[in-house]
Formats: sequence, structure tokens, C-alpha cells
Amino acid sequence: MILTTLQLEEFRSYRRLSVDLPAAGLRIFGQNAGGKTSLLEAVYLLATMRSPRASSERETIHWESGVELGLPPYARVAARIRHNRHETDVEVVLTVDEERGGALRKRVKLDGRPRRAIDAVGALKVVLFTPDDLNLILGSPSVRRRYLDITLSQIDSTYLQALGQYGRLLEQRNSLLKELGGRRPRDERAIEDQMAYWDAEIVTRGAYLLAQRLRYVHEVDRVAAEEFRALARTEDRLGLRYSTTVTLPDALRERVVESTLADAQAFVARALESDLHRLRPDELRRGVTLVGPHRDDLHFLLGGHELSAYGSRGQQRLAVVATKLAELRQVVASTGERPVLLLDDVLSELDPEHQERLLAVLGSAGCQILITATDRALLDQPALAALPLVEARNGTLVWVEGEEASQPSEHG
Repeated sequence: MILTTLQLEEFRSYRRLSVDLPAAGLRIFGQNAGGKTSLLEAVYLLATMRSPRASSERETIHWESGVELGLPPYARVAARIRHNRHETDVEVVLTVDEERGGALRKRVKLDGRPRRAIDAVGALKVVLFTPDDLNLILGSPSVRRRYLDITLSQIDSTYLQALGQYGRLLEQRNSLLKELGGRRPRDERAIEDQMAYWDAEIVTRGAYLLAQRLRYVHEVDRVAAEEFRALARTEDRLGLRYSTTVTLPDALRERVVESTLADAQAFVARALESDLHRLRPDELRRGVTLVGPHRDDLHFLLGGHELSAYGSRGQQRLAVVATKLAELRQVVASTGERPVLLLDDVLSELDPEHQERLLAVLGSAGCQILITATDRALLDQPALAALPLVEARNGTLVWVEGEEASQPSEHG
């Protein structure tokens, strides 16, 4: 999978940019706020339909967008992707709807045709490395759940659909729990009758999400341990352990990861259904769904100990890198496609020895690489020599002198 062209309009500091990208990728350096991270953010947005760093996507729109022409503020990101000798065009337009109080509208197109955002996820597949990935270990459980959801959504469209449905069902089920829990006196039979539909729907979607998460983490755990051992040169094993609120003894978890997906979903569904019935009194009292993938977590262990509490900052960073390398392998194994690799100032967080090891692994992956650094010297490495060098400067890309032989075109 290769990103061949990238177009930005009114996105962050870029008023207008259109660039043809070489198959190997690009080295991008520049000062903070120069626009290098925004390029990777735009690519990630096209892949996942969400920004990796904006709390509100309104922030991605240039502050002067639409002013000159008297139009509502907007941003446009588009790209052409080549994979398996086929080409796909992806476009995302964000527009501020002033008639709806400044609400943000997102319009998505695939090959020029309007599509739902959910249908465009995975058309471009990426793996993003960033210093903020340390939050996978140090952040809240919601950060780790979001990571699993985004990763699995790129490789499994059914997962993405189930995730959206589960979120809506959860909100409706919680509203019903609050309503029923506040009634006096309680009619237990009537409560069970009203909850039956919502339980069944939650169980169906939740079981799929949980089964896929367990199976994914099982595979990534094995590969991440290998990558960490190679990076850190240690015998202490990195482990990833999925912690779920659903009652799944170890023997049942093994069946989930070893069986067919349909059987795995059935195993989880029975356990989740049983837990929902068991916790009914507590759920009615609290007005929330107490069990399911929305309350689960992912733990990182080193030598059997919690890495967040007992690992050094260096060990934590290498663990994150190893997990991302395992993610890369899993995307390839699941889809047969090599994702675009996005590395945002990651080398600055590693010492020279680990920089070299990481780049050696990435270089052998056969993927297109877009890599950024504030310090240009960090990009002057033999493993990156095939990538043209550009400077991101005030919303433009400046091709570095001496790179003409492999320089792609930039226009606009």
C-alpha cells in the first residue's frame, strides 16, 4: 500500500499543498509548529477518519479559512492510494456549519463518491509511532481501549460496525436502567421483559468486540515479546494482558483465542449474558452497564510486573515501540497489505543504538515510511538514505538541495 499523492487545503498551517510522494516515503524535518506533524495527522485522518491529536477536529481547520472568499471555515484532505495495482482516491472535508451553531460537518468521498465515514476506514492503512504513545502505558484505560478499537477497525470492518452499534446501544440501555431503577415499587418481571431486547443486542455486539480484542492481544503479545527482546537485549519478557470485566476463566480464554471466530463469539456471549443477569440489581441501583468491553483494560507487564509502576521510562518507550511493531505485523498478517508507517519525532526519544535497531526493523518491513524530526541530523541515517529529505516550513515543503535526483513534485 503506497500513498502516491497528498493534498491539503486549509488544514492546520497549510493553506494549500499538493505533493507527489515517492514509494519509499519522505524524511521531514522542521521547527516546532512548522507543519511536519500536521502532514502525518492528515494521513492518519484519511486512514481512520479521526485526528490522533485534536480534542476537537475543529482545531484542524486553519484559523483564516474561508475569510478571503466569505465562506464558512473548512479543511480538505485528500490522497490517492495504490495497492495491488489498483488506485483509490480518499477525501475528507471538514466544514463549520454556521447555521447549526458552528457544528462541524464531515463529508467523505471514496473515488469521488460520497460515502459514510465508517465505509472509508481501512481504505488506507497506517501504523503511527509518536512520543505520545507512552500514554498507552501511563494513561487511562480509555486510551488503551481507543488504541485497540482504532487498530482493529482498520483491519476488520465488522468490528468497526459493531463498535458503533455497541456505543449507541450502551447509551440507550443505560438510560433504561436509570428509568427502571428509579421506579417504586419495582416489578421484577416487567423489568426483565423490558431489558431482554437490550441485553440481547448488547451481548451480540459486545461479544464480537471482546472476542476480537482477546484474539488480537493474544497474537500481539507473542510478537511484541519478540520485538522487545530484540530491541532491549533483555531476557525479561514483555507481556500484554487483556483484562475484562466479563467472567472468563483462563481455560475459557484459551478456547476463545484458539477456536473459530464464530465459536469464540458464542463462548463470550454466554459469559456476558450470564454476568448481565447476575449484576442486574447493581446495574439498576447505579443506572449503568457494569460489564462489557467498554469497561475493560490492557495491561503491559515486564517480567510479570506492571510496567507502568515498575518499569523505567526507557523500558516503557521500548515496550510501546515493540507493541507498534507487533501491530505492523498483525496488519500485514490480517489484510495482506503493508500499511504506511508514520513516525513522528520518535527517534529523539531513543538513544543511537535503539534508533539503529528500530530503523533496521522498519527498513526490512517493505513499507512506505513518512518520518519526522525537529533535528535534521536524526534523519541522516543509512537506513533512511533512500527517502528524499524535505523541510516543513510555515505551511510549505521545501526540498533540500542535493535531493533533486529523487525529488517528487510539489505544486499549489
